[in-house]
Amino acid sequence: MDLSKRIASMDLLRGLAILGILFMNIVAFSAPEPAYMSPAWQGEPSMADKLAYSFQFMLANSRFYSLFCLLFGAGLVMFWQRAEFKGFDANALTKTRLHWLMLFGAVHLSLLFFGDILVSYAICGLIILGKVNWESDKLLRRGIIYIAISATIFSLIASMDLIDVPKEERMLPIPLSLDDANALINQATGSVLDMIWYNVKHGGVLVLAMPLMFWVLGGIMLLGMGLMKSDFFDNGLSNKREFSLFALGFCLSGVQLAMMWQTDFLSGFALMMPLNAVAAILLAVAVASRGAKLCKNNPNILMPLQYAGRMAFSLYIFQSLTMTLLFRWIRPDLFGQLARIEMLGVALVMTLAQLFIAIWWQPRIGQGPLEKMWRHLIYRNHQPKPAVEALVSE
Repeated sequence: MDLSKRIASMDLLRGLAILGILFMNIVAFSAPEPAYMSPAWQGEPSMADKLAYSFQFMLANSRFYSLFCLLFGAGLVMFWQRAEFKGFDANALTKTRLHWLMLFGAVHLSLLFFGDILVSYAICGLIILGKVNWESDKLLRRGIIYIAISATIFSLIASMDLIDVPKEERMLPIPLSLDDANALINQATGSVLDMIWYNVKHGGVLVLAMPLMFWVLGGIMLLGMGLMKSDFFDNGLSNKREFSLFALGFCLSGVQLAMMWQTDFLSGFALMMPLNAVAAILLAVAVASRGAKLCKNNPNILMPLQYAGRMAFSLYIFQSLTMTLLFRWIRPDLFGQLARIEMLGVALVMTLAQLFIAIWWQPRIGQGPLEKMWRHLIYRNHQPKPAVEALVSE
């Protein structure tokens, strides 16, 4: 790997992930948190809502989150190697990078979006950082083990919903009563303090769940680290392996989706079982392989996506800022009222806007504004190690 150059495939995949993730997050931006889990959060959903949910589930749900996580792990290796190449203390510099990311994430979670991924990624990154110098095979094996542990844990959690308990005691008490739904809507669109409390309450649950979430997040990151060290992002997989991952991934997701339809999207077991989470990892690797091969043949392919990938951090926060302004300040009357197809329409318009921004910004200005700030904060207190001059005889 040429440490002095950008990797086109990673820019492309990061751009795809940052634009695609809004097709998942749009539900959490525009409706109460239970709507993210099921279209039946307020009762019997329309056929259009069921179909829109199915579209999200098969093509977006957990897909881009997993792809981001894979790229984050690969990025840890790349950042570490480049830091060493430039003469920095790679361990100290990478920890500074992750600490600042955690702070950005905490502010983002509190003020804008409870579904923040930055805090979780930073915590997992700090935990697995000591493994960055492992060989690729060992990283891949450990990643698979972590993911298997995660799948077992979440299978057990989902199975608990099969126990016959009153609705209010279930892990997913859906559909919500009208009073409960209105209370969440009012809290999400109320005063500034109400909105902060809504974000902290729901986002805090995700952070506190890190002992559970680490196994899947850490596992995917380890896969990304191992793939980075095996030159995967330069060459990808064979077509046969790539097809197998696509086929198995969509089959697993299809099985879980069929169970949801069979139970009217009300069964916590069907909604929470980890088949789709495992499928998303398989599909993320397959998509990453396809992107690597596309860029190997033509490094300048799909440049708008590559531009978006180069300023993914800025676009991620831009998504949260604009969606929060729209649904909580400008048109709070829309919060919890849109059909899913309308939510997807908003996500599509926002995606086109982000592509336009990236296409305009990158050739003219280059580094995204938050990327530039983050880089300054990372490097301001770090200096390369002084070079050691070889002794030569007179």
